[in-house]
Amino acid sequence: MYITPQLIQAETAYKQERTKREFRAGTRRQRAERHQPRYARKTVHYTTAA
Repeated sequence: MYITPQLIQAETAYKQERTKREFRAGTRRQRAERHQPRYARKTVHYTTAA
């Protein structure tokens, strides 16, 4: 396989898109972890004392 300028450009663009996608997924994951305690409190169901 020959290394051409087009091949290098395509590979660089692919790596940049992948890095952006991973970064966005990472921030989304961190945001979800940060809000988890609030959602956990909402799911607690209180019952009357028997």
